[in-house]
Amino acid sequence: MNFRKREKGMDEKKLGPLLSDEQFFGECLNLDYPGMEAVKEAVADKDYSLAKKEMASYIRKTLDADRFFEIPYEIPENIYKLPGESDAKAAERICNHTLVSVGVPCEYGKENTVDWEANPTYNGYKEWTWQLSRHNDIKLLAHEYNKTRNEKLAYAAAELMDSWMKQAVCPDADCAGYKTKCWRTIECGIRMGANWPYILFTFYKTPAFTDDILIDWYKSVYEHGERLSKNHMTGNWLIMEMNGLGQIGILYPQFKKSEKWLQQALESLEEELDRQIYPDGFQYELTTNYHDVVINNYQRFIEVAYKFGKTIPDTLLEKLSRACELDIKLMMPDGKTPDLNDGCRRDVKGSYEIRKRIIPNDKRAKWITEGDETGEPEYTSAAMPWSGFAALRTGWEQDDTWALMDAAPFGRAHQHEDKLSVLLYTNGKFLLTEGGNYAYDESEMRNYVLSTRSHNTVRVDGQDQNRRKTYAWKEEDIKKKSNLEWNFSKKWDYAKSAYDEGYGEDQDKAPVHERAIYFYRDKNQPLLITVDRLSDTKSSSKTHNWDILWHIDSEVEKQTDEYIRFADADIAWSNGETSIIVGQETPEWQGFIATGTKQGMYRAVPCVDTKVNANAVRIVTVLTPHKAGTQCKHLVGVKASSDAVNMDITLIFDDGSEWALNEEELRKLA
Repeated sequence: MNFRKREKGMDEKKLGPLLSDEQFFGECLNLDYPGMEAVKEAVADKDYSLAKKEMASYIRKTLDADRFFEIPYEIPENIYKLPGESDAKAAERICNHTLVSVGVPCEYGKENTVDWEANPTYNGYKEWTWQLSRHNDIKLLAHEYNKTRNEKLAYAAAELMDSWMKQAVCPDADCAGYKTKCWRTIECGIRMGANWPYILFTFYKTPAFTDDILIDWYKSVYEHGERLSKNHMTGNWLIMEMNGLGQIGILYPQFKKSEKWLQQALESLEEELDRQIYPDGFQYELTTNYHDVVINNYQRFIEVAYKFGKTIPDTLLEKLSRACELDIKLMMPDGKTPDLNDGCRRDVKGSYEIRKRIIPNDKRAKWITEGDETGEPEYTSAAMPWSGFAALRTGWEQDDTWALMDAAPFGRAHQHEDKLSVLLYTNGKFLLTEGGNYAYDESEMRNYVLSTRSHNTVRVDGQDQNRRKTYAWKEEDIKKKSNLEWNFSKKWDYAKSAYDEGYGEDQDKAPVHERAIYFYRDKNQPLLITVDRLSDTKSSSKTHNWDILWHIDSEVEKQTDEYIRFADADIAWSNGETSIIVGQETPEWQGFIATGTKQGMYRAVPCVDTKVNANAVRIVTVLTPHKAGTQCKHLVGVKASSDAVNMDITLIFDDGSEWALNEEELRKLA
């Protein structure tokens, strides 16, 4: 469709929507749709003023708000409120034209029109402008209106929507989905699939939502449909885009293309489950955040489809159920997912409380939300052979200990350079932690969390892993297994993998890091043994400077040449020189963790750095957690040959006792 062109010199804030009345009524609407007779007659007479009046009347008569609001309210995502702010206070602030995006407020002034392309951040953080156009704040106004029926909120919402539709002009048909400030296709999908439906079904009968606003709304929705249908992207964006496109097809059946768009969305959503989800259930970006974003967008689409009489294939639901269980496989004892890559710590039970509305007979949902023991997993520890993670645990209770090894391929997006990193949650604390997920800006902290040095793995000659440089996803990779090796038993869990994909800017592939972990599954005295074998595949004599890193979120109580005692754990190593780095910014950042995704949300944490200059060497590191302030036997040393082929390990404790172990035997026990 050819939208009317901008006239040279026209005020951009008065251009949207681009569809003319003649185009909208003549080319976009199915005037033979039941109930549209009066609209059709007015269009036949080319009386578009009357056509708009009749169309607005038709909308008010036929929208089924009662049916829509049977779907429970979903709190918008991202940071659109101030810390500690109630919905009522936030609504008042929004009415006064102070808007918050990514946690940063912008005070436009009550008498001024909001500039939807503004960016008030100190460093030009692009996410501020992009996420503002998701309209989380306007959805909040709608939710508060449904609680109070305060018409002031309706008028504020109408004014904001009107200003956005006028200012935010739909881009040309050949504009890529990732471009523009207000019309990236991810925002289009979120508006159509999460926020705009709730806003429309809340306000469509209010005096504030005039005939003109309703018609502009429908014009803009049609423009969204065209853009989502033609300019969609891939990955998690595509799922959000198709959720939005599918909801247009369901909620706006008067459009000529509604059925076509719905079928496109439905077919794409089912195909993407095979294209994006590994056989073990993890979405191919390998981040717990976007894994759940994908599931949430399926959920939104399916719930609207169910309520408005559409059918969802059983095969789609079965595949989606497998993806849902991934959260359980990864779940820490506190009931949350670990924030892998650009991940998040999301409450798994809370997620399943929502998911069981679309998969009500799912046995895992019944177990985690209702305590139905028949749905308890047959496994305790879990290996994910394709996505490459091993989650090790002593049990499923809150006071259990959990460890994780990352042997994953490089994710499809939102990746960190972190292969072979290890995590540990114990005694109610994420003890062995890592940099985490931080704001998507260009700061040193963002660069740090993406890098190898913010994870519990190995650097070589001061260089990070560098898979990103030559990474290219191939469709067949979704069926390819990782190089994870594992064995689990009642006493010991074992997992092993290797990294040989290059370090540094030159992607030097001579250095190879092989890591094996042995997790002792005694609930009262768990321990984690990590064995690193470091070598150069091109030279038997060339040595490298290896840094073995451990980010331990605890206070240092004692440091020696053989062990470090923390308030919550002891760590000891077989050889090498060890130091502790906390909150270092020069010559490079080290010893920090993110505390949130808002800019500035991070703090210092001790990073134990064991340095070794060698080739073909074995380093054994042992971590023994304990409850802070309690009396217990402490680890004070590890004896293990540096010979890479040697398999013997001896743990030394402060009471003079020793525990002799052998890797081969542990692998068999495991």
